[in-house]
Amino acid sequence: MIDRLLERHGVCIPHHDPRLYLSAASKTRSIPGFSILAFPDFWGHLPPPQHEAMAHRGPHIQRLKVFQDIRRFLNTDDIINQVVFDVEDSSVQCLSDSLRFYSKFESGNLRKAVQVRRYEYDLILNADANCSQHTQWFYFEVSNMHRDVPYRFNVINCEKTNSQFNYGMQPVLYSVRAALEGRPQWVRTGADVCYYRNHFCSSRGRRTSTFYTLTFTVTFKHHEDVCYIAYHYPYTYSALKAHLKELQRCVDPSRVFFRQQVLCGTLKGNSCPLVTITACPSSRSWRDLHQLRNRPCIVLTARVHPGESNASWVMKGSLEFLCSSDPVAQSLREAFIFKIIPMLNPDGVINGMSRCDLIGEDLNRQWCKPDPSLSPTIYHTKGFLYYLNSIGRTPQVTQTESVRVVFLTDEFSVGVWIMFPARTCAQVFCDYHGHSRKKNVFLYGCSVKETLWQSGSAVDTVGLKEDPGYRTIPKTLDRIAPAFSFNSCNYLVEKSRSSTARVVVWREIGVLRSYTMESTYNGCDQGIHKGLQTGSRELQEMGMKFCQSLLSVTKDSRALYNKKLIHHIDLDDNVLDHKSHNCFEDDEPPCVEEIEFSADCVPLQGDDLDSDVNRNMADAEEDEEDDGYRGTKHGQSQLKSCLFPHQTRQSSIETLSEKRNTCNGVNIANGQIS
Repeated sequence: MIDRLLERHGVCIPHHDPRLYLSAASKTRSIPGFSILAFPDFWGHLPPPQHEAMAHRGPHIQRLKVFQDIRRFLNTDDIINQVVFDVEDSSVQCLSDSLRFYSKFESGNLRKAVQVRRYEYDLILNADANCSQHTQWFYFEVSNMHRDVPYRFNVINCEKTNSQFNYGMQPVLYSVRAALEGRPQWVRTGADVCYYRNHFCSSRGRRTSTFYTLTFTVTFKHHEDVCYIAYHYPYTYSALKAHLKELQRCVDPSRVFFRQQVLCGTLKGNSCPLVTITACPSSRSWRDLHQLRNRPCIVLTARVHPGESNASWVMKGSLEFLCSSDPVAQSLREAFIFKIIPMLNPDGVINGMSRCDLIGEDLNRQWCKPDPSLSPTIYHTKGFLYYLNSIGRTPQVTQTESVRVVFLTDEFSVGVWIMFPARTCAQVFCDYHGHSRKKNVFLYGCSVKETLWQSGSAVDTVGLKEDPGYRTIPKTLDRIAPAFSFNSCNYLVEKSRSSTARVVVWREIGVLRSYTMESTYNGCDQGIHKGLQTGSRELQEMGMKFCQSLLSVTKDSRALYNKKLIHHIDLDDNVLDHKSHNCFEDDEPPCVEEIEFSADCVPLQGDDLDSDVNRNMADAEEDEEDDGYRGTKHGQSQLKSCLFPHQTRQSSIETLSEKRNTCNGVNIANGQIS
């Protein structure tokens, strides 16, 4: 069947082979034991031919949506309130003209769908496994629709107090029919997109814990199509495995050394890949081999938070560029050995989580003392970095100055010994992330002086020597990457981030250029991409640009950063030098509309929710921490059959062999979600 479909419809997507994806997916282990493949992941995705503008929001839209919600209690004549999908109850029956939902596939997340009115549905998301928090990522199939009919979808158990959905961001949609007609694309979709506090509250814990609604309206273009809707462009673990195999098959082995190894296994038994990319020595002479042995390492990681799929698209751009025949890529391979861990949390990605792993822990809070049994990917990544340090692949200190730095305020109350190297070799660590509350792409780095200045510390920084090289890459990116915002970069080392990868690698291992790179889910408010939503093409371009920026930190910059290479990275002052550091504007103004539910809610200080949120807009995604419950089973389950869910679904599809923690159960009676 697969061969017939490929022969009839044809699919030509760079670095994607449906058969390779099928093979990779058959070995992927999940908690529920998925037996269905989502069509977009199998068939592949091409970026839309044109840029997509941020969604226009008409006046009083949020007011209208809130009033429509209130009408449910005042006028019940058109209210249906029937469950049409429950991920844990396959016996749920739905009306003949209602939409059909499905989410039991890799990276899928939709817990329950309730038909409120004929063309309106409330959607409830699964929290992360073994905890009752983190409901942001969604990815589900919908079918049995009518053409040119506006359907309203309400995701009613969101947790964050604000979202880029209030500032022009839209979800993404993939049409199976369009894909079979030659347009296999995730496109931004949804009109009247709003994000506001609703009247629901948690039935467990404090009643002050309120939920938020993401509402959007979709008008489908085809009758009885099969479509997929997601928070952002999905990128599954199986897609990564297939992509790495495709890259290995395509590279020129005489020029590119490409090796894929297994760093470790995950709790569920999936492998965490480690990729090595560098240039093959031109000969086996002592000089060439000596140069190979002395190349410093660049370490790149991504997807520690499974809901940040944009980080995987950035990583995809980095991988493809480093394996390409581009002269800049060749120069980078000759200068560095790239060690890449493209997915630090495979289990979370596979099971459709937003932030945590299977035991309900944020892996980016485990770097200080990672547990080899409970956080194996972090434990082995940190150990690998220490190993590189022991063999001289990280900055080597010849003469050092040390100082006891004490951050005196509550936010910066950390006392550590910092070693300042007088001479280091070029080496970089960067962890790719996604940011849900800001636009553009930016870096978080580490600086003692900037932390002391902004914390109001009494430590005298006049005689404090610090290598300013941590700003080299951000400054370069500001010139060559249209989506990058130098003004959004931050180099503070707060107490709340003391156990993140960026800070631990900088503090314990001594990597000067240790970064977190945050990519927006929305779009840009500057440069040539201003007013446009970021697509997979722009995210991959950002991965390429980050690699190009590494030329600025090579040991022999004169040899590499020449006019020819500068020409190849398009340093055009008129187009790409957008100088974001000259644009001192707030990231977001307060939301235009203030109306929202306030029943059973603690009054907020300030004029409205958005003013409260924007006073804290500088807080990064890294600030969100969870107290997860430790415990999970490790039963094995593998994908058995696949392809179009609407064509191949069978009554023998396995139900969940291991359910998520019972605190994820859903009940919306009496305005409570439990």
